[in-house]
Amino acid sequence: MKVAFYTLGCKVNHYETQAMEELFRAAGHEVVPFEDEADAYVVNTCTVTQIGDKKSRQIISQAHRRNPSAVIAAVGCYAEVARESVAKLDGVSLVLGTDGRKDIVRYVERATHEKLIPKQPEPFARRTFEELSAQHDSRTRATLKVQDGCNSFCSYCIIPFARGALRSRTLESTKRELETLAKNGYREVVLTGIQLSLYGIDLEDKPELSDLIALADGIEGIERLRLGSLEPRVITDRFLKVAQNSRTLCRQFHLALQSGSDSVLRRMNRRYTTAEYRDAVDRIRACMPDAAITTDVIAGFVGETEAEHEETKAFLKEIGFARIHVFPYSRRKGTKADAMEGHLTRAVKEARARELIAIGDATEKAFIDGMIGETVTVIMEDDGTGYTGNYVRVRCDGVCGETVRAKLVSREGTTAIGTII
Repeated sequence: MKVAFYTLGCKVNHYETQAMEELFRAAGHEVVPFEDEADAYVVNTCTVTQIGDKKSRQIISQAHRRNPSAVIAAVGCYAEVARESVAKLDGVSLVLGTDGRKDIVRYVERATHEKLIPKQPEPFARRTFEELSAQHDSRTRATLKVQDGCNSFCSYCIIPFARGALRSRTLESTKRELETLAKNGYREVVLTGIQLSLYGIDLEDKPELSDLIALADGIEGIERLRLGSLEPRVITDRFLKVAQNSRTLCRQFHLALQSGSDSVLRRMNRRYTTAEYRDAVDRIRACMPDAAITTDVIAGFVGETEAEHEETKAFLKEIGFARIHVFPYSRRKGTKADAMEGHLTRAVKEARARELIAIGDATEKAFIDGMIGETVTVIMEDDGTGYTGNYVRVRCDGVCGETVRAKLVSREGTTAIGTII
C-alpha cells in the first residue's frame, strides 16, 4: 500500500508524523510524497489558530480530489477538537485525533476494507504516554518526545483541549531510546514536549526534567542534550545545579515569554510576572554566562494597548534575547480570549509584530557579535553549517558529521563565520 503524509503545525506534530511514517515502513508499506496518488493519506492537522483549521480542511480536500477512493486518516489537534466535523468531510475514513497513532497502521489497513471511525477519548480522559520512536532531524541530531498534554489553560490556547492532560515518558523508556540513538551515531538529542517544564509530575516516582539531564550525562555517545520550550518555573536551584554541571546540556534555554507586559500576562493566564521571568534569566546567566536565552512572543493580544506594547518592546531589549519567535495573536474559538472584548485589527497586530521582529533581529545579531573572537565547538550538518551548544549557526569548512573546533571571525546576517583550528 502507498501512503502519503501531510503535516501542519508545530514541531511536535512533525515529530509524530515521522514516527507514523516509520510504523508504515516497518509494516511493509511504501511512503510516497503527498503530491503522488496514494492508497491512503494521513493528514496531521493543527488547530492552534483558525488558519490551521482552514488549512487542515483544505489539505484533506486536496487528498480526496487526488484519489477519491483513497483512505484519508485525519490525526492531530484539529481532528481531536472537531472530530464530528472532520468525520463529515468528503473522503475522511478515520479520525484518530491525538490518540491511537501508535496503532494507525492497523486502523488504516482495516479502513481499506471498511469505513471505520474509531471512538475518540473525551478531552482529559485518562491517557497513557504514547511511546513513539525518536526522530532524526539530521545525520547527527535527533528529537525525542518525552512529554505530551498540557494543564495550564492559557486564555488564548486550545491545545489542552486537543491533547489532553499532561503525561510523561518514563525514565526507563527514555534511557532505552537515548541508548539506541547513541548506538546509531546520533550525538545531539533534542527533548521535546507540549509542557516540558512539568515533565514527570504524573509519574509515580515524580522525576523532574533535571533527572532527564542527569540520565543523558550517563550515556556514552551522547555529546549534546538540547531542551525544547520551557517555562520560568523550571529554573529551580536543583535544575540549575544539574544544568551547570552537566556534561551534555546545551547552554540554550528557550523560555516562553508571550508578553513583556504584566497586565497582558494576566489576561493571557500566564502564571508568572515579568519580574519572575527576569529573575529566571538572571539566575541562568549567573551560572552559565554564555547561555543563549530564546523565546516566543505574541503581538497584539486582546485589549493590548499601545503602552502595553511599548512595555513588551522595552522588556525584549532589556533581556537581550539570542532569538525571538514572534506571532501575531490569532483568535481561536473555544478559548477564553475569544470571548474577551478589545480584539485588535489585523493591521495593528501585524504592525506590532514587525516591530517586535525588528527588535529580535537586532538582539540576535548583537548576541552573535558578542561571540566573535571566541573558539567554539560545532557539530557539522549537511549544508556546510553547524550549531554551537548555545545554538549559534556557524559556517565553516567542516565535513557533515564532524565535531570541530572553530574560531568565530565574523557574521553574515544571523550566521557566524568560523575558521577551524
